[in-house]
Amino acid sequence: MFIKNKKLAGILGFILVASPSMMALAQQPPPIVPPPLGGPGPVQSPEEAISLLRQVLVWLATIFWILAVIFIFWSAFNYLTARGDQEKADKAKKMLWYAIVAIAIGLMAYAIPTFVDRFLRARA
Repeated sequence: MFIKNKKLAGILGFILVASPSMMALAQQPPPIVPPPLGGPGPVQSPEEAISLLRQVLVWLATIFWILAVIFIFWSAFNYLTARGDQEKADKAKKMLWYAIVAIAIGLMAYAIPTFVDRFLRARA
């Protein structure tokens, strides 16, 4: 019981020591950072933004597809080697569900750029 009170006193002491410096730093405005001198950013039109988003999501979808295949094989291996052990079989079933979720995310990665494109074109 006495050790817990010591820890609490140490935490309160740290807060009392640190709080004035945190309050002083909180009152200063953040520094103004000038824009880079290289000109405009790499994306200059909605078409380029959609293209970049599509490329990134295709890479993510590819990673999810690979992970889904690995999880399916791994869960099948675990299910076959469970040998009647219900806990291992349940673990394999959960892994199969994770693979299904990875497949769903991979499929969504192909649909997201279309939704963003429609949203941007509706605003323009």
